[in-house]
Amino acid sequence: MSGRSDRYEVVRLVGQALLRFMQQIEAVYEQSAQSSEMHSTDFRAICLLAEYEAPMSPTEMGHALGLTSGAVSALLLRLENAGMISRRPNPKDRRGVLISLNEGAAARSLRDYTALHTHYTQVTDEFTTAELEVVARYLENIRRVTTGHLAISETDRAELRHKIAGME
Repeated sequence: MSGRSDRYEVVRLVGQALLRFMQQIEAVYEQSAQSSEMHSTDFRAICLLAEYEAPMSPTEMGHALGLTSGAVSALLLRLENAGMISRRPNPKDRRGVLISLNEGAAARSLRDYTALHTHYTQVTDEFTTAELEVVARYLENIRRVTTGHLAISETDRAELRHKIAGME
């Protein structure tokens, strides 16, 4: 097998592994949300706030979760009514608010997710710092491409698909 064929196979394996991981993490979100009697988007939001470890603006949350401003408003209302979050004025923007996680109220819902995160940390212990830097760079680049994909219009995506098809 040539070096090019070997590389193609490794790239394919990485892509498959990433896709399987993404599918599994969605299943974990769904299962954890159901066991907490929450909507999966609500659960993803409290996970985001727990990971971010700092108050977020509704706009930041919307971008991170891929939600419209109207969907974020409804989400925040549900979470606030459930006691999962609190809102406070944004000291840097007098018209804005910052959203904070009520860790006590969210603790039970986040229990299984937190345990899984601990297992993820154990897996990272198997890799050197240099290997983890490569993985982090790869995942960040994939995230950036995905963010860019979400930001372009359907017309632009169709044109891009057409250009790519012409290269094959």
